[in-house]
Amino acid sequence: MLRSAILAVAAAMLMTPGISAAQQMRTIEVPASKKWQHAATGLIVPQALGGMARTGIGDTGNQELDVVVQFRDEDDTRGTLYLFRPALMNVPVWFDRVETQIFGSDAMGDPTPTAATLAFAPPHSSTAGALRRVYKPSKPPFSATGAAILPLGEWLVVLRLSSPTLDPAALDAKLSEAIAGLGWPTPRAGSVEAPASVPIEACASPLAFANKAKAKKPDTSMALLGAIMANMAQDPEIQEKAAKSGPVSFCREGNGERQLGAYRALPLSGDAYVIAIADAGRTIDVSPEIPLDGKRAGYSVTLNDLATSLVYPSFDKLPAPAKVFDMISKTGPISSTTRNGKDTNITINTP
Repeated sequence: MLRSAILAVAAAMLMTPGISAAQQMRTIEVPASKKWQHAATGLIVPQALGGMARTGIGDTGNQELDVVVQFRDEDDTRGTLYLFRPALMNVPVWFDRVETQIFGSDAMGDPTPTAATLAFAPPHSSTAGALRRVYKPSKPPFSATGAAILPLGEWLVVLRLSSPTLDPAALDAKLSEAIAGLGWPTPRAGSVEAPASVPIEACASPLAFANKAKAKKPDTSMALLGAIMANMAQDPEIQEKAAKSGPVSFCREGNGERQLGAYRALPLSGDAYVIAIADAGRTIDVSPEIPLDGKRAGYSVTLNDLATSLVYPSFDKLPAPAKVFDMISKTGPISSTTRNGKDTNITINTP
């Protein structure tokens, strides 16, 4: 995965005080002989998984919003569990991003899928809301690799396995063993099951990006409106109502790259899109602005970390994903919204 590299990029982007420091990986100290339970989800991680000993637990922050657990056995088969609360809760999008990392990995050469992507029901669910697949690398040292993504409330559980000794069938069996070996919490009463997952496909018609799209000069109204809209998008009650109204499906815009991929909601309508950064749960929303004071509306840009949304200057015309990513990499946010439980903080950075 490109997670460590992308988190470094994200840290550089997140220029609000206190956020960049939170991107540093910290060790969660747990004795090797003890199980570990994630406080927010209740997921229990045992001392070993699929015959692989747990070798470390880390958190990219201090709120356990993005946890990484490493495993390895004596034959050097290794596994990584990622548990995070994504800015966009959509299994197919993030599986597409994980698969893009696998296909683009130098260590895997030119990996070949051994079968079609499999949708399956997570523990305590009757709906096939999870996705998994196994691949055969084209060169050493690995003989098989695989991935699975499972929804857990508003969180995602990602399992990656790679082995220099197992064949794809054996690794697939170990992936099943690892999934079953986790302590999955019982869903709370009244919770909504995750929707069925279908692998992402390319969009039927491409967007027409403006080559001369430019960032607009920010002002207070742009910053405030962006923060309010970002706050509404993070509101748990609004998210719960949206979940009950039905799942949102996406298609892939253009050819995804390891660094980023663009996706559009189905059915296709308008020119809004979301950029998924690598496979680490962070996104960038690009959508038409709400017209203010008779001004010509452009396209708003919001970077969504796992707990913070940062609003950036809008574009005058529809920008391509690479142009958006470049602007965010070089420009500070004009406002931000941070949610911690029921508390919300809005910061305006323009004069």
